[in-house]
Amino acid sequence: MKRFYIIVALTVILFSGCIKSNEGTAKVDDLVLMSGISNHKLILDGTEGVSSTFTFKANYDWRIIDYKGFACEPSSGPKTTGDEIVTVTATPLQSNNTADTLRLSDLNFKLLSTRFVGISAYQLPQVRFPKGNIVYLNAMSGSTSSIIIVSSSEDIELVTSEEIIASLSEKNSKNEYTVTITTNSANTSATNKDLGTIGFKINGVMQESQIEVVQISAIVLDRSEVILPSKGGGENIFEVESEFEVETSSISEEFILSRNGNTFTVTAMRGNDGSDMTSLGSIEVFLKDAPDCKTSIEVKQRSGKAPQTIIVHFIGTALQYYFNNNISRMLDALNGDIQGDAQIVVITTDSTNDATLYELRYDAVLGKAVQEKVKELSLPTPYDSALFEANLRAALEFAPAEKYALVIGSHGLAWVPKISSSGYSLALKRLGISNEQLWKRNPNAEITRHIGDREPTRYDVTEIATAIEANNIKFDYILFDACFMGNVESAYELRNATDYIVGSPCEVMGAGFPYARITPYMLTDGGTSYNLDKICSEYVEYYRTEATISSACVGVIHTAELEALATEMKAVNKAGVKDVFSLDNVQYYEGQNPHSFYDLGDMVEQSCADATTAAAFKAQLDKTVTSRYHTEQFYSAYGSGNKYYHDINYYSGITTSAMVEHYSTDWQQTAWYKATH
Repeated sequence: MKRFYIIVALTVILFSGCIKSNEGTAKVDDLVLMSGISNHKLILDGTEGVSSTFTFKANYDWRIIDYKGFACEPSSGPKTTGDEIVTVTATPLQSNNTADTLRLSDLNFKLLSTRFVGISAYQLPQVRFPKGNIVYLNAMSGSTSSIIIVSSSEDIELVTSEEIIASLSEKNSKNEYTVTITTNSANTSATNKDLGTIGFKINGVMQESQIEVVQISAIVLDRSEVILPSKGGGENIFEVESEFEVETSSISEEFILSRNGNTFTVTAMRGNDGSDMTSLGSIEVFLKDAPDCKTSIEVKQRSGKAPQTIIVHFIGTALQYYFNNNISRMLDALNGDIQGDAQIVVITTDSTNDATLYELRYDAVLGKAVQEKVKELSLPTPYDSALFEANLRAALEFAPAEKYALVIGSHGLAWVPKISSSGYSLALKRLGISNEQLWKRNPNAEITRHIGDREPTRYDVTEIATAIEANNIKFDYILFDACFMGNVESAYELRNATDYIVGSPCEVMGAGFPYARITPYMLTDGGTSYNLDKICSEYVEYYRTEATISSACVGVIHTAELEALATEMKAVNKAGVKDVFSLDNVQYYEGQNPHSFYDLGDMVEQSCADATTAAAFKAQLDKTVTSRYHTEQFYSAYGSGNKYYHDINYYSGITTSAMVEHYSTDWQQTAWYKATH
């Protein structure tokens, strides 16, 4: 299939340098391109005589040289002065009847004795497709679909095969036509049917650009095979899409098949105690009124427990666009067939009261990673510990393993309770601010991530800890893809729920962790292990070198060391505070006034009145936070004015809300406070 690309011109101010640049010749900044040329490319229309323009400024008399296949008017002229800008009209001398964007020639300038190089001219096809050139129709006769084409021509004739009826709309102001396509026959086979192509004649000349038309099969299955959990009674589903009534049959005694509409549930009759995945038989799906139109799906059962299961829980709907992208990037990583026998299940929040459990896996039959629906979940509000426990249980029952990891993607507000005590409200009132003012986002700020959305669709960290422990498991690690979760109060609350916590002291940008980069480090050694340090370093490196917003802070907290850290913190509190200490000098991690989260290591180092006690605390802190990475600054959507970036001058990888007056009453109810006072 031929492919071509539309390149959109953006303003540039410089392009590649000149061949000569000595005294008496023009220099690079003597020619400034203003518009119409982007990335050193001039893009021309596909139709002969249809012009494009570009603009520039020149400090000397100028001339355009070396161009072929198009005309430039003017092609030379005097230098510009003041705000004067030269506009050049570029016109192709013939039409491009191919399906590809053609390179015509270079377009270079000459000022004085200097020849400026580096611009190339390209011509688009006369007919092009902004979103691809394949149209899919459903299996029913008379089914209709449409596609947008772009052409500046006024004389377009459609050329179709016998099984296709096609019509062309009037051209709009963007040179867009809508091609409406209808099939005049049904597809009652179990495979896709190629109906042929739609071609184009422009001014009587046949174009190479074509639309491919495919009619999907009468029976479409949502997966290539059904994979059941290893235990007896384990379930999975498959879904059938068809415009016709379908029936199923199977002769296996290894599973039970039940149906709800076009969703079929397969249940294992017994467990698989062997060392390998085993086939339990197959299910035949056929049309009720055309039994010869049929397809089959194989049922397999996993062996024993997986080496590890990663549960990814995306909470809330406010970040749904980013969550969908996160899943896509995980699938990109899994396309490398790195998973082994590990399992990845994802819980997505589809609406306030509905969620779906999916499995992500590499499908060897298809040769690619797939996202398969496992079951639908209900989300009664307000969200609470029992709901989180039930969601986890659904994932754990489907994907039992030797060890587990949990990824929570959401907004995040650290340990701060969703329903605060009256003392918290009074503390804010004493400061003359409201909770809304404290957490008011700058209206021009980028999206950043908290746990859930707002009440009633948010969890407290205490509820998460309770839910995990109620499932009688302990995660190897919890990765919080959420703001502010790298704090000691939350970590201490979760100390019995996980061995390690990966969390950010500051805000996490809306795009979240770069899953294409970190998923391989969540599935090291053939899916049997993980590398938390590399997950952290890849996260920060992505935001340092690739992302638009260069902001990322992260640390790995070893929860087994938190009790010892609490003991050292208790000694710090007994030692008292230095007379010269000022909280204003401690590293903070949001743009608020007053601040809510401070660097724990910096606070102790600056405030502790006893140097020996402070040193002992730091030594234990280094054992507790085993990895720590950060960009030079962090970004905060909170605060006023246009200050979004804040310097990081001290970084221990973990924060605290100690000494924060507006949270004082609630903070004193935390397990961390009680352990350290």
